[in-house]
Amino acid sequence: MKIYSFLFLALWGVALNPCFANNLSQEKLAIESAHETVTTIRSHFRKSLEAALRDKAPEKALGECKIMAPTLGKKSEKVEVGRTSLRIRNSKNAPREWVKPLLDDFSKTPREEHKPYRIVQLGPNHYGYVEPIYVEAVCLNCHGADLKPEVKAEIKQLYPEDQAVGFKKGDFRGLIWLESHFQ
Repeated sequence: MKIYSFLFLALWGVALNPCFANNLSQEKLAIESAHETVTTIRSHFRKSLEAALRDKAPEKALGECKIMAPTLGKKSEKVEVGRTSLRIRNSKNAPREWVKPLLDDFSKTPREEHKPYRIVQLGPNHYGYVEPIYVEAVCLNCHGADLKPEVKAEIKQLYPEDQAVGFKKGDFRGLIWLESHFQ
């Protein structure tokens, strides 16, 4: 995550610095840096998951499907990254209060009307950014409607309160989010 933190903090910190002249430019830079950070995280996540599925059975690859919500940054900046959904598998991925209305909106809106991202100001020097997650073919191994018995058993053992099954390819799955605090 150090690569992500450097890239994100360098761009996001400049973009949201109160001394930066143009608010529109600040927002544009913040969006670009947040998007680049999410793209990097998604790419790393996808590669790790695909490698695990090549090397292991789906039930043994469940551990690869974890994205921690790390805290990135220095004393003057804090950036947190995670994912959430209305139908969570891991209770640690429950939505933050500021994300709940965005989840509701995305879930009630047809996919073709979804915006590629949303950025919200949460307070002075405090911002949130989200991008939607859609179910891809690889996701159906553990999130689909027709799971292998050994996958079901592993999910039940690891996540007894799992709600994240029964999806179809293309379904809205949830949101990946970034939250930043700058002093």
